[in-house]
Amino acid sequence: MTATFAARWQDRLHDGFPLLAAMQLQVVGDAGHWQLRAPFSPNRNNHGTAFGGSLATLAIITGWMAASLLADPDCEVVIQSAHHDYTAPLTGDLVATALPVPTQAASQFTRAVARQRPARLEVRVRVQGVDGAVVGEFVGRYVALPVQPI
Repeated sequence: MTATFAARWQDRLHDGFPLLAAMQLQVVGDAGHWQLRAPFSPNRNNHGTAFGGSLATLAIITGWMAASLLADPDCEVVIQSAHHDYTAPLTGDLVATALPVPTQAASQFTRAVARQRPARLEVRVRVQGVDGAVVGEFVGRYVALPVQPI
């Protein structure tokens, strides 16, 4: 049986980033509409709110996954820069959603990938609670690099 989109990506994320397994990160949805989620309990701080490091990690990985989905599988995607704004504390489960990448930016990115050149992509991520209340916004710049043969 073929694993679903969510199961394949969740396995990939947990295997590639052990921290995400400790956060109990979950991939929810399908290729057309997906989110990353993490339960509150292992991601809380001493103030009874979501730990800023967990929120940042969730946002960074959400952006990384969005860029990876647009890149060729033979590319390594890495983060180049990031900016986080937190607007409210979160006292429940964590949810991150990548916002749609503008068509022109996505086209430029995929063309650079196809030419096997370093490709840069800005990804915006909304961080919220399961109730939909937005608690933060993230902007990350990712670079897709062609894998060099060994």
